[in-house]
Amino acid sequence: MAFSVRLVVGVIGNITSLALYLSPMTTFWGIYKLKSTQAYSGLAYVCTLFNCCLWLLYGAPFVKPHSTLLLTINGAGFILEIFYLLSFLTFAPKQEKVKTVRLTIAMMVAFLSVVAVTLCALHTYSTTQLVAGTLGVILSIVMYASPLSVVGDVIRTKSVKYMPFLVSLFSTLNALVWSAYSVMARDIVIAVPNGIGFLLGITQLVVYLIYRSSESVLPISTELQELPETKKIDDAFDLPIHILEVDASNVIKVAPVNLHTADQV
Repeated sequence: MAFSVRLVVGVIGNITSLALYLSPMTTFWGIYKLKSTQAYSGLAYVCTLFNCCLWLLYGAPFVKPHSTLLLTINGAGFILEIFYLLSFLTFAPKQEKVKTVRLTIAMMVAFLSVVAVTLCALHTYSTTQLVAGTLGVILSIVMYASPLSVVGDVIRTKSVKYMPFLVSLFSTLNALVWSAYSVMARDIVIAVPNGIGFLLGITQLVVYLIYRSSESVLPISTELQELPETKKIDDAFDLPIHILEVDASNVIKVAPVNLHTADQV
């Protein structure tokens, strides 16, 4: 009975993980249409790609046998992250492209080193699981934390434009489900990163909701308020309007200007 429940939770974990891996699709559709990555960072995609690599290693038969659920979802994630990374590099500006390529190469060298050590120097299941699992934990935490890199920009600009909601939502749900699975499987290696990931996901959602709400009621910019009346008319409205008053709530009261006497305004 316990095994059946754990299997069901693991399958649900695969579904939420797949939703997490698919969630950037909307972001990349926007990038494709604009032919630009704008202010998005490639860090999350590099970290997620190599997170998948390490969990594939952890679930490999020579490290942790009978880990089909880990292999299936991380195999799918590996393919999707390769697609995202190539797409990002296609449309990224030169500086961001160079930074992402360097990070990818560094991660690749690190992963191949781990594989070499695992295959050549470690000869017991417990030792290989410890090495691969520890690195998987570290990179999983980095993956869950990578969207936090834009939190500072969100707070500074009071805009969630470059903080995709679906990524944060599915990241939180995914961490919650795998945390439950790890308790049933008594696997501390899965429990640690997903427990931390759940807390980080909640943090991201709270920040998103706070600044998403403030975006919907943004006042008229200070820059606009400080412009001369005629400048406001030209730039903000492009209409012959006379601004009578801007009250404390930033509500503008206007009146049409007589076109025959507009040169007197």
